[in-house]
Amino acid sequence: MIRPFLSQFKQPLTVVAVLGAVGVTATACASNGSSGRNASPTNARPSATRTDSGPDGQSGTPGSSGSSGTSGTAGTSTGTGPDTGTGTGTSTSPGSSTTSSTAPSTAPNPGTTTPGYRPPPTPRTNADVDCSVAKCIALTFDDGPGPDTGRLLDLLKAQNVPATFFVLGEQAVKYPSVVNREYAEGNEVGNHTWDHKDLSKLPAAAVQDEINRAADAIAATGIPRPTLVRPPYGAVNDTVRSVGGFPFIMWRVDPEDWKYPDPARVADQIVGHAKPGRIVLSHDTHKTTVDAMPAVVERLKQQGYTFVTVSTLLKGVPLQNGTSYFNRPVPAESTR
Repeated sequence: MIRPFLSQFKQPLTVVAVLGAVGVTATACASNGSSGRNASPTNARPSATRTDSGPDGQSGTPGSSGSSGTSGTAGTSTGTGPDTGTGTGTSTSPGSSTTSSTAPSTAPNPGTTTPGYRPPPTPRTNADVDCSVAKCIALTFDDGPGPDTGRLLDLLKAQNVPATFFVLGEQAVKYPSVVNREYAEGNEVGNHTWDHKDLSKLPAAAVQDEINRAADAIAATGIPRPTLVRPPYGAVNDTVRSVGGFPFIMWRVDPEDWKYPDPARVADQIVGHAKPGRIVLSHDTHKTTVDAMPAVVERLKQQGYTFVTVSTLLKGVPLQNGTSYFNRPVPAESTR
């Protein structure tokens, strides 16, 4: 895309849910095919255009460099304002979609997923960090696993860096041991639906099926069922918010790694738009993205960042089903 611990906060939080129409252009997971293999600008998935409250709670577009709410060096983001972190509103989907309309015959049977966020039953790496005080950032990876995910996991383990993987159900069927390893090594695993369909184009029953089938496939790898969802393209509407059953985890930094397969550019975009409390979007299905991660980790560590999972980043924030979260909300004092 908390998941109540409010007593941990030393200052009140400003959480803005804007119901107005503030334009946001989402480019999440705009990779070629549901597994996201090395897409280029000519074969990339179309991006979704959402009318949603901006990531800053002000006018803003995640855009190409993104989701920063500040003027980006290579992106289209021109919004300003504090990181208030949440959003609701309406959503329109991409003009077309290249995802398959039918699931593979190897798909697990849909199961029953209990709605609502629950923290990971086993603490994740750096779970004791208080991100209301520490300089935290959350790396997230979509569309996998893929052929290069194992190499990424090697790096994360060596550097003691946890990440959050938003896994496609069909990919969990292809790479069950990798999904199991993601969780076993202290990372968090979230739900990115079964096969990357645009949920805002589907009827309610199909939305639930996409989420539940993915949860079944992820749980079948031997790890807990995920209770965080990242909607493909960041595309949601009233139906998705009503029946999705979980908080939606969006992003504030988007290097457009699916569009520009350049490790140096990916690293520069992530580091250049990093701020405490932000969620970074990337794709572990792209070799060039994995190639960029050593520099990303090194440079952000040099700037004093602590890497955490999404659940740790948002610890103490009362996550609500159907609400979109772009970052950890800033304390009210910081917005004045």
